[in-house]
Amino acid sequence: MSKISQLDSIQDVILLSDRGTPLYLSDPAGTQSNNIQVLLWHEILNELCRPKTLELIFTSGRYYLRNTELGYVIIGMNHDRNLPKIRAACDSTLHKLREPSLRKKILLKMLTDCNDQLKPNLIKELVPFADAEVAATLINLLQQERNFNPEVRAKLQLYICQALGHCQAYQAIRPLKTFLNDHESIPGAPFNVEIREAVRISIRQLQKAAPRPPTTPPPRPRPATPQPASVTPPLTNPEAPPTPQSTKRKEPTAAPKIDIPEVPKIIALVDEGKKDQAIALIMQLIEESAAQKDFTTADSLRNWLMTIDSMALIQIVRAAEIIQEEKIASINKDHLEVWKVLTEHLTEEEFSALYHAMTLKTYPAGEMLAKQGTFMAALFFINSGSVQIQAMQQNSSLPLKIKEAGEIIGAGTFFEASVWTINAKSLGTEVFQLSRNTLDNLREAHPSLESKLSHFCNNFESTSALVQKIRRNRRQLERKKLSGRLSFAVLDKAGNETGIVAKGHLLDISRGGVAFSIHSSQKKNAVNLFGRKLRVSINAGIATGLLIRAGVVRAVRDQDLIGNEYSLHLMFTTKLTGSEMQQALNANSKSV
Repeated sequence: MSKISQLDSIQDVILLSDRGTPLYLSDPAGTQSNNIQVLLWHEILNELCRPKTLELIFTSGRYYLRNTELGYVIIGMNHDRNLPKIRAACDSTLHKLREPSLRKKILLKMLTDCNDQLKPNLIKELVPFADAEVAATLINLLQQERNFNPEVRAKLQLYICQALGHCQAYQAIRPLKTFLNDHESIPGAPFNVEIREAVRISIRQLQKAAPRPPTTPPPRPRPATPQPASVTPPLTNPEAPPTPQSTKRKEPTAAPKIDIPEVPKIIALVDEGKKDQAIALIMQLIEESAAQKDFTTADSLRNWLMTIDSMALIQIVRAAEIIQEEKIASINKDHLEVWKVLTEHLTEEEFSALYHAMTLKTYPAGEMLAKQGTFMAALFFINSGSVQIQAMQQNSSLPLKIKEAGEIIGAGTFFEASVWTINAKSLGTEVFQLSRNTLDNLREAHPSLESKLSHFCNNFESTSALVQKIRRNRRQLERKKLSGRLSFAVLDKAGNETGIVAKGHLLDISRGGVAFSIHSSQKKNAVNLFGRKLRVSINAGIATGLLIRAGVVRAVRDQDLIGNEYSLHLMFTTKLTGSEMQQALNANSKSV
């Protein structure tokens, strides 16, 4: 679904459970409008007796609906250009979702990645699959409950505790007891009665499912073995002092990587057992750092606080509130106005985290933000001024469009491994730059940020769409489609084979390079080939049998919407001759 939402023309993608609750929303912004939309779709489907497939056509676009084992996939689009791809993806998905283990795997992945508002719905869907694997995910989630969105915290706590009782995983007993004890011990904070009862019921259910130790008959008494007189019997006095060997040495508190002078003092307080004083000092430093807009130090101090005492829930929550309040207050009002539409796609916390993670840069007129053919995994958020998008054609630049404030450049390179296929030339602009590594670092705290950002970028016309409008090909050498098999070997920097070999399916070829697809169960394995040297062997229908060329992978893209097929785009080190090109086309034309 996240793949479908990234296609051109897609307005929204929804997965609606049979209960009528949303399990996936490509655009989670605007909770109230989403709730109304979900209710309407549920009523429409019930009125139509829940058809397997449904297409609704309007003057402004169409909706495609498909019933699956997980619920209804509802896809809204401006035009039907990508409808064949969407149908094929749904057909493939339907077949795979018949396997219960895969449905469970998908639900667990969605639970991990989605925002807190959708998590309760996914937990209810996971109850029929409840087992040790589901329990492990729920236990991990329960241990992060202090970071839940306050609007759904109680509901999420309740559903997790109820679901754990169905897992028959006795290892969930201890986390449930810890959760209950932690909340009942907080002074002045009465614990939700319904949640407390759910925890106790689940613990009783899990205790019944716990394995019982095998019953064995008592051992037969053995005659005492006399000890030599010289052997001293062991001490049995419970009040006797422990021997040096049995004394556990306390490890000193590890120093965090925080560049402030108070670190040694905090470490000393903790090692002396004065934890309350250490926590008070950390809270004071968090307030000071946040007020000075040093959020890196403030976040590091909060993480250290959780390490020192994970049960200091009141201070941990308050520290997060202090940092978040200062982050929101420090956002430039002009920037907030420019990115008003983006704030509607993200939660307040997500936008704040994104805003403070980016780097503010100014480019004078004429300077290049990015050049065609180079690799730079970065998104450029235009705050002011404008940027001209250009394509190189026969060694000259071809202007495509002017991008202005509120638009984003670089999505095609950022969300897929690829070199820049256009030039981005400043006409005088201020931008926020977001690197790939920076967004990856935000994933743990904000798992749905990347998918929301990708969906927002789909609102802007893609580079490929711009080129199609003027009917120009950015490649100087004509591409020809072909089909067939090829094999390839991964080379090291010196051009020697590494021993890694694989096969792929041909997609197209030109004198300058070849594109082919490979199967990979994990995207990262395919992406790791980006920038690597390969030697490919293509059937050429000649006496030697194979046409062999070396080259560099210049792009790795999703080939299908399921995510198991990826296309590699290889630029040859030495171009094909015209006859070699024709031989490859002739040899592989039969399988086209």
